[in-house]
Amino acid sequence: MEHRCTERNPSELKILICRHNHPVAIGRIKNGSQCGVFVETDFVDIDCEHQVRLEVLLNKNPFTKLQRIEMQAIVIHKEEKGFGAEVDFAKDSDATAFMDILKYPQSSMPDNRLLAKAANH
Repeated sequence: MEHRCTERNPSELKILICRHNHPVAIGRIKNGSQCGVFVETDFVDIDCEHQVRLEVLLNKNPFTKLQRIEMQAIVIHKEEKGFGAEVDFAKDSDATAFMDILKYPQSSMPDNRLLAKAANH
């Protein structure tokens, strides 16, 4: 039985995984919430209690600036295909934008309204 405090939303968001302020790998958020994520990745040099920074990079429209949502994370469990982590956002606006993107995937965003909302935070 799972013991999560918040419901997870399925996702296919591509992310950048950073350790010690250096990019080390790419991955994909398979599911997430404002409190935690499961990251699917081939990166194996990570263990429980490691601290990482995760960056979601968005650029759906070639005429807009690349948007970045950052979160600090601590690895809670590791599996063969990835890891689960608790996340913390430095800005409430990043947390809100992240949850909006999870709830309304980019492929279903009409007229880039959600991306514009994230960009304005």
